[in-house]
Amino acid sequence: MQIRRYFRYIALHYLKHFFLLLFGLSFAVVFIDFLQNAHRLPDAFNLKILYLFYTWEYMLSLLYPITLLFALAWTVVLFVRQNVFVSLFSFGYSRKETFRPFFFSALAIYLLFILLQSTDFSYGRNRAGAILHHTLSQQKVKDLFFKFNNNFVYVRELDPIAKILKGVTIFVPKGRQIEETIQIPVAHYRRGEWYAREAFIKRKRRDQKGRVTGYRERTEHNFILLKGYRPKVVKLIYQGKALRPIDGIRAWWLLHRQGLDSERIRATLYNLLLMPLFALALMPILFFKTPPYKRFVRPESVWLSILGAALLGWAFFFAMYRLGVSGTLDPDYGQLLPITLLLLYSLIYYRRIRD
Repeated sequence: MQIRRYFRYIALHYLKHFFLLLFGLSFAVVFIDFLQNAHRLPDAFNLKILYLFYTWEYMLSLLYPITLLFALAWTVVLFVRQNVFVSLFSFGYSRKETFRPFFFSALAIYLLFILLQSTDFSYGRNRAGAILHHTLSQQKVKDLFFKFNNNFVYVRELDPIAKILKGVTIFVPKGRQIEETIQIPVAHYRRGEWYAREAFIKRKRRDQKGRVTGYRERTEHNFILLKGYRPKVVKLIYQGKALRPIDGIRAWWLLHRQGLDSERIRATLYNLLLMPLFALALMPILFFKTPPYKRFVRPESVWLSILGAALLGWAFFFAMYRLGVSGTLDPDYGQLLPITLLLLYSLIYYRRIRD
């Protein structure tokens, strides 16, 4: 009972400070952004409200990693000033035990945001941008050209809402020449594949010596194409916007299977799933380096060290994300490797702490 009570006491203080900081920071940033872009927004009042809401959603996901560390600094400074740690030590609790409520609360917040980003919450940035640029109703993607199963595909128009492809041309190569073309006026998506009622196939006719003598044309009904190409995945790959983890994994697997470059998708996924872990990795380092006794602590130095570490870490991984998205740096080296090393160092550091 005592363990649950002390854990709840620390966790509630930490969570209270976290949500106060997160909402305060996000509202401030959204307000500043609205003042900067108010003249570019549509005149409709409901669209302005939607823009504020979608921008706020995006800011929550952007700011929560550093807010985890800001809340740690606030709570630790408060507890040191009030001698809370000294009281807990006098009841027999160790430093590791006093740290666990912070860590598990932060872990729960991380998992909560991963769950939120698995919903339409993750598309806040896209929707806010669509309102700002007056393209909210323009969901169609035009003039796509990509590789699929060693064939080259041109799509005149993709409608991801209606799940329709229009004006599809598939080029089937043989060596360095095009051997066959398949033209499909309209294709509909159903059960993981695209279905066309008619496909017009034009193939080269050759003589016994392999010389082209003409073309053979035929019409094929109930034609299946692009199996595994989901409408939303296709749109995300070619527009490079925010995405849900499951959509990102599908896009990554699809590009990997086709032998195509996946740096943009990997960078986005690493930023979504791995970047917030830097805050969890820094928590034990910053917590145990801060003396728990009031006479050894200067609050301003604690704030400066924790806030500085939070901002530097956040800025570094955000810069690595931008470099990965642009193709300048491989995301495996710029994002995956640094966060892995930081997590390993944090784990080793924690294990060396003696109660």
